[in-house]
Amino acid sequence: MVKKMKKMVALSMLLAVGLLNSMSYAQSQDDIAKQFVGMWRLVSWTERLADGTTRQNPRSVGYIIYTDTGHMCSVSMNPNRPRWQSEATPTPEEALSGITGLGAYCATVEIHAKEGFVIHHVEIERSPNFVGRDRKRWFTFRGPNRVSLRIDTPELTSPVVESILTWSGLGNNPPEKT
Repeated sequence: MVKKMKKMVALSMLLAVGLLNSMSYAQSQDDIAKQFVGMWRLVSWTERLADGTTRQNPRSVGYIIYTDTGHMCSVSMNPNRPRWQSEATPTPEEALSGITGLGAYCATVEIHAKEGFVIHHVEIERSPNFVGRDRKRWFTFRGPNRVSLRIDTPELTSPVVESILTWSGLGNNPPEKT
C-alpha cells in the first residue's frame, strides 16, 4: 500500500511538472513580443570552440533595444580597444582596431514565439556587406529581466561552434497602455 501511494504521489508530481512546463510554452506571440520590448545590457557573450573550450567574446560591453513597433538596434564594443593618440586623425592601425572592436546594427524584427527564435532583418550595419541579411537568434527568457540569444549555427565562423549572448533588462516591462 505504501509503495502504491508513493507511486501515485510521484506520478502526480510528474503530471504537475509537465503541466507547468506546457503552460510556460503556451504563451502567445504577443506575450513573447512584449517580453522583448525594452533596453537590455550585455551580461556575457560566451563562445564555445570546436575543441570544447569556452571564451568570452572581446566585445563584452553592449546594449540591445527592442521596440513595440517591431524594430531593434544593438551595439557592442571591446572595452580594451587602444585609445587613439589623436582624436581626429587615428593611425591606420588605430582606425582598424576601432572598427573591428565595434559591432552595431539595426533591424526589423520577426518573432517566432512557438519555435523559440527571432529573426533580425538587418537594415543598418557597421559592415555594408551585412545590410539586407537575416540574423536568426534562438531565445530563452530566464525570468522577467534576463534573456539569452543563441546565434544560429550557420552564422558562426570556425572555430566557434556556439555563441550565446546573455542580456539583462534595464527597466523593462513597462506598464500596460490604457
